[in-house]
Amino acid sequence: MDGSEIRRRSPTRLAAEYPLQIFFTLAFGISWILFVPMVSARAVKPPLIVAASFGPTVAAIVTHRLGAGSYRAFRFFTTSRRVIVGTMTGCVLVVIAYVVLPALVIARPDELHWRILASPAVFNLSTLLGGPLGEEPGWRGYALPRLEERFGPLRASLMMGVLWAGWPIWTYVVIVTGLSVILTFSVNLAGFSVIAAVAGHAAFNTVSRWLTGLLAGVEPRVQVSMVTLLALVGLGTALLIIALTKGRLACAQQVS
Repeated sequence: MDGSEIRRRSPTRLAAEYPLQIFFTLAFGISWILFVPMVSARAVKPPLIVAASFGPTVAAIVTHRLGAGSYRAFRFFTTSRRVIVGTMTGCVLVVIAYVVLPALVIARPDELHWRILASPAVFNLSTLLGGPLGEEPGWRGYALPRLEERFGPLRASLMMGVLWAGWPIWTYVVIVTGLSVILTFSVNLAGFSVIAAVAGHAAFNTVSRWLTGLLAGVEPRVQVSMVTLLALVGLGTALLIIALTKGRLACAQQVS
């Protein structure tokens, strides 16, 4: 299809035929309108970051409305059992991969302050508003089911990781790709419930505060970059999930 033919098609028809392309274009465009000026001016403003994080959700709603004629672009709830299992699994895996295992590499178990894992003090508004509520209805509520239908769960998860990493300019690709596999696994368990994605993402947003509490006053026994450590452990956890599920990532039906 050449450019002139695309231009002759209405936005409604384009959204129906190319929903993923339209969605990602809108998601990046809407968010980067706010991200780019902040990065260029080196003036990060929390309210603008929160507003920019809703780009994927707005893009999902707009794309689905144009292509399918409704605003039901994603689902919040499937069944109680699936949502609970998927949400709990995702949160536990995120904590193990990005908090517990890195902390155990850095210090002995008896040196760590384990009580911080049960402390509500690590949560604040950024836990949910720093990405999960604004991003996940778009990323894993709208885009992931369609990517899985076309490419299968594993390739869809890896593609989502790369695309997600390219959305916020300062995100590290390897960390986000590993996290993407973990979240795909939990969301598939939850039947694509956005609740599981939001909870897992919120848990990841809390990683730095958990690690700070666990390692408070601890002398590291190894000198290693935390970013590198998180990337390797997260990716290792993702590879283990891939191996144990034979690449299905709890997808109900393997799609080629």
